[in-house]
Formats: sequence, structure tokens, C-alpha cells
Amino acid sequence: MGGEGVRSRPLALFMLHSAVYHFGLLGIPDVLLNFYFVSLGYGPETIGLLQSLPRIGGLLTGLPVGLYADRIGARRVIFFSTIGVAASLLMVALFPSLLMLGISRFLLGMFYGAGQIALAPFMTSLAQQDQQIRLYAWHNIISLGAAALGSFAGGYLPGVIVTLFPALVVGIATPAQSSIAYGAGLALAALLTFASLPPLLGVRDHELPLPPAPSRQRLPLSSLPWRRLIWLGFPLLLFGFSGGLTFPFYNLFFRTTFDLGDATVGTILGLGWVGMALVPMLNPFWERRFGRVRALGITLTTAAIGFLALSLAPTLGVALIAYAVAISTRNTMQPLFQPLVMDSLPEYERAVASSVGFVQWNIGWFAATSVSGVWQAAYGFDFIMQVVAVFVFVTALVVLYIFRHPYAKPVGVTS
Repeated sequence: MGGEGVRSRPLALFMLHSAVYHFGLLGIPDVLLNFYFVSLGYGPETIGLLQSLPRIGGLLTGLPVGLYADRIGARRVIFFSTIGVAASLLMVALFPSLLMLGISRFLLGMFYGAGQIALAPFMTSLAQQDQQIRLYAWHNIISLGAAALGSFAGGYLPGVIVTLFPALVVGIATPAQSSIAYGAGLALAALLTFASLPPLLGVRDHELPLPPAPSRQRLPLSSLPWRRLIWLGFPLLLFGFSGGLTFPFYNLFFRTTFDLGDATVGTILGLGWVGMALVPMLNPFWERRFGRVRALGITLTTAAIGFLALSLAPTLGVALIAYAVAISTRNTMQPLFQPLVMDSLPEYERAVASSVGFVQWNIGWFAATSVSGVWQAAYGFDFIMQVVAVFVFVTALVVLYIFRHPYAKPVGVTS
């Protein structure tokens, strides 16, 4: 991944940070969090609400962070957001009342959102344009590969905890599925997230490029092309809705549909993360062969077919194949879409565009998680997967329409 167009030392440190961060924050909780909520006695509707609260926090941080990220510095935003998400995850484990769970989930969304908004501008600064798709692909495989290991470990973690510390669960009938075991696993995940901070401290500001003088201009908010920025980010609204219906609930899907244990669910989710890491590695090939826009249309259509097949899967084996196809091809969206938007805009609009898109993604995700628990109880997961298939396919069509003229202002949209 080295080369003239890539800044090797800060990039290596950032990748190390991202690997530890995704292992702790995304991998382990991906398996344990909903099971923790269930062990506390909460049903699907309440779990859906708890899963939606981070998106409200993300909505509130979206635009402010985007507007001031240039002045604060993207690296600093990512650093302080990491502290915030780790502390919020620790709160989930330490304070299990519904009120405190809601507050901690809300705060996690605020801090996580800030870091995600700063991510695209920061990564764009680490490589020249011809290296950016490759950089995003490598970041995808490193971060999601770490999340895969975290999910695999998360499935076994409660059992390991109760084996090492049996006094914690004396008198509990199923100790590995107790709130104490799950909470301890989440606390460990929070500590690992804290452990991702030292590599970021090793990145020095003087190693990062300063934008050229014209890009440092500060334009009045009223002069920004808001209609265009919203239009360019609109696919993320649909994409967020399709993700919010499913991604927070895959562990419940496999447990309830196929009656699987924690370790098996963790292994399946880990394999899913591996697929999401590996398939986007082909993004540079698809970009050269089809172009970014058509490549997105093809991969998202394939994902829609995968979700439809998952809704109809008669056996676990068929479901695993459909699941792997669906989520791995769906995950090609961000590594292709973010550079597409960033390269469509001048440098001084990129952070705002990232925040506008993130706000729309949060709106879609919040709406989906708010209704997912109700739909699970009323219609089941098969119906949800079919709705997701429709939204992923519509996302493909919208991307093709908006970016049918690459790197040009979309037709019909004015500043």
C-alpha cells in the first residue's frame, strides 16, 4: 500500500488505531449487546428503541462537527470521539437501568458520529486521488477484519468470563447468558476501545498536509450549496434505512430463526465481517472495469438479490450463503461512495458534505431501528429482509441517477 501518493507513517498508525477500535467497539458488541438487553428482560420493541438512540445523538453532532472539523483538525476529532465512545460503552455495562442505557446509547451516537464525519476528510488527506480507492479498500479490510475477530471472540467471551470468574455468577442457572457475563464482556470491549488511542497520539500534525490557501477560505453558511450537498448525500438516507433494519439485529435473527447459541452466532457474524472486508477489496478492479458509479449500481443490485434470498432461505446453509452475499456486496457502498462525493466537491466543502451525508444516514437508520422491533414482533424477519432488498435496490438506482454525469453538478440542482 506504499507509494509516492501515500503518507506511510501516519497511515500505518491510523490503521493500527482503526483495527483495535473496530475489534473493541464494533466486533464484540455486535454479538453481545442485544443479548445483554435480552438478559436484562427487555423485548424487541425496547431493544429497537435503544438501538435507535445513537442515531439521534449522531443527528445532533452531524452539522456542527462538519462545519468546524477543519478548524479543530480531523485527527483531534477522531481522538476525542474515541474517548467518548469508549466511555459511553463502559456506561452501558456499568449502569443497566433503562434510563442510563438510553443516555449512554445517545452519547455513544454523538461521539461515534463525530468520528465518522472526520474520517473521510482525514483519509482523503492521507493519499492522492489515484490512491484513494485503494486506501479505502485497505482500511475496509483492516477495520472489518478486526471486527470479524471481535465478533468471533465475542461469541465465546461470556463463557470464558464465567469460567475464569465463577464467583460472579453463583446461583445463576445459565451463567454464560446472564447480564453479568454479557456486561463484563462489554466492559472489556470498552477497555479495548480505549486502547486504540495511543496510535493516534503518534500521528503528528506536521505529518499531515495543509490544504492549499484557496481551500482554507471560510464561506458564510448561507453561501454553501446546501441543496446540492443534500442531493449528493441522499443515497445515504436510503442506505441508512436498509442498514438500520438489519445490522443491529443479525444476532437476534440467527438466534431466533435457527435457535443458535452465542458462540455459533458470533462465528457467523465474524464470517460476515470477513465478507464485508474482503469483497470491497475488489473495488479498485470494479472501478477500473465499470467506473465508480456503475460499479456501485452492480454491487448494490447484487446485495438486494442476496437480501431477497435471505428472506426465502429454507435452511441455515442457504441463509449463510445469502447473508454473506448480501452484506459483503452491500458494504462496497461506503468505500466507493465516499471518494465519489469527496472528489465531486472542492476541499472546503468536503467536511460539510460528509456531515450532511452522515445526518441523512442517521435519519434513515433511526427511522429503521425505531420500527424494526415492532416489525419483528408483527411480521417477522422475512418481511424485514424483503423491505431491505427493495431499499438497497432503490439506493442503486438513485446513485446511478445522481452521478450519471461524474464529477459534475447533478442536473436540476443549483447552489
